[in-house]
Amino acid sequence: MEMVNQFRTLIAGLFNNKQEKEERQGDGEVVKLKQENEELKRTVDTLTIKNREIQQLMVQKIRETDDWGHEHEAKYKEAIRRAEELEKLHNSFFVEAVHEMRTPLSLILGYLGQLVQNRELDGLVSTQVLSAYRNTLALQDMMYQLQDIRHGDDVANHMRIARYDLVDITKQICDLFVDWIAMNNIDFKINTQTPVLWVWIDRRKMEYALRTMLSNSLKNTFMYGKITIDIAVVKVDGKSCCSLSVQDDGLDAQDSARIGLKQIADMAESVHAKFIQETMEGQSGTRCMILIPLGKRSLMELPVEFVEPDSDLVNLNELQKEEIAGFVQLIPKKKETGKKILIIDDSDQIRWFLKLALGKEYQIFEARNGEEGVMMAKKERPDGILCDVMMPVKDGFTTCREIKTNPATSQTVVIMLTAKVENEDVIAGIEAGADDYITKPFDLEVLRSKLISQLKRREQMRAFYTQSATDTEEAVVAVPAPLNEIEAAGNVFMNKIVKIIEEHLDDPCFDAKFLADEMSMSIPTLYRRVKAFSNCSILELTRSVRIKHAAELILQQRYSIIEVCEMVGFNDMATFRKRFTEQYGVNPSQYGQPVKA
Repeated sequence: MEMVNQFRTLIAGLFNNKQEKEERQGDGEVVKLKQENEELKRTVDTLTIKNREIQQLMVQKIRETDDWGHEHEAKYKEAIRRAEELEKLHNSFFVEAVHEMRTPLSLILGYLGQLVQNRELDGLVSTQVLSAYRNTLALQDMMYQLQDIRHGDDVANHMRIARYDLVDITKQICDLFVDWIAMNNIDFKINTQTPVLWVWIDRRKMEYALRTMLSNSLKNTFMYGKITIDIAVVKVDGKSCCSLSVQDDGLDAQDSARIGLKQIADMAESVHAKFIQETMEGQSGTRCMILIPLGKRSLMELPVEFVEPDSDLVNLNELQKEEIAGFVQLIPKKKETGKKILIIDDSDQIRWFLKLALGKEYQIFEARNGEEGVMMAKKERPDGILCDVMMPVKDGFTTCREIKTNPATSQTVVIMLTAKVENEDVIAGIEAGADDYITKPFDLEVLRSKLISQLKRREQMRAFYTQSATDTEEAVVAVPAPLNEIEAAGNVFMNKIVKIIEEHLDDPCFDAKFLADEMSMSIPTLYRRVKAFSNCSILELTRSVRIKHAAELILQQRYSIIEVCEMVGFNDMATFRKRFTEQYGVNPSQYGQPVKA
């Protein structure tokens, strides 16, 4: 029994020990859980704080964004307000400028009209006055068109209709071109079905249409070509219409002409008339035709204004036309002596004006487009070229580039004449090789002075860089004596340029960029200044200095031709021989050798 009790006691002890142990383990886990819970609370607190910070930051950024938006909205509104003010100022200035132009234009046209009909003027003055009168009318047309466009309308609007004799108006317009017709020996005819044909038209706009069509035909018709104007009454869709057509046998109308013809089409459409431009089948040239409904009925429902007829334009008599035609065909005569100047321009009037102005000083040659100009330059080898930029067939930049890259004409002075005055256009001309740039309208005396200066400088530079290397060492950097302070400054500039080139003769990688960096200039600025003072491109100048130094090295007889070639920065022998021969007329191996009898 005692043993049983002992066993029970043992069992109870073991059970109690196990329970205590379990209780102790449970207490440990509780503590552990409590610790983990505390850590979790601390983490939650940290995250809560971070969340609040982020929320505060977001609120701040939203406020900043709103402030930025309000600020920029205010700036945007202010910009719109200023733009509107500038637009109003611009419109006001434009309207005032056009208004102020009316009075001087009216006076000019009035005086020129009287002079045109003055039979006491000689042929030269009559021709010049007639050309001035015609171009002033064109200027007036442009002013009216600008005014219409500014008002938000095109040239077709604001029609002022009256009854006119279309035959008489056509003859008056044709009289204005008698010098141009005679200048090119055009076979010109006006065919009329009836001596008088009354139509209801806006005279100013009809005269504009006639001048535009006739000008386009004259521009696109070669010498000894043919232009015919036909006026007749025809049936169109069962209705009687007046047909006015201008037909030539020249080139198709250019892009610039199409703009004017589009305006004519718009004007015709606005009064139920039709404008037709077509190429005759089996024939060269173009025909432009206006079909105008006869009578007043078709205009009654249109927004036009019926007015009293305007006064006539000047009307040349037959004697005046004969005198002007005779003068234009005979004068000026080509000079047999003096320097040659080639004028490349698609405007017959510009060529005629320059020929008349420069004909006493130079022998003048003409070309009406870039392609003709290049061929004429190769054939005649002119000393100087006056070249327009905007031309058909081949533009002025392309023309200049081809002339300057041809060894036979590369040294010819080229002056660009253009209405394009943007910096990129000037740079494009310079990069094409142009020696100078003159914008239209130009002053004749400025043009003459620049031409003289460029020709003189080209002669000086050509003489300097082609002189024998046996001359004094000072000749390498010596520039002809200055004519004035500007040329003196140019001499200093060019001496510095030549010195830099000489310091890098053996560097085949030496180029315009390196030279511009050394001179602390942009490449375009350096290009222009080198052109202005030397009449050479940077490449031409660098090459000339290299070849001149090569000639000096050859005369020393200390180096082989191959060594000289490398010493002056040429990568291959063939190019070196070619450039040397171009400059000195003999190849390097022959230079300095006695000429065999």
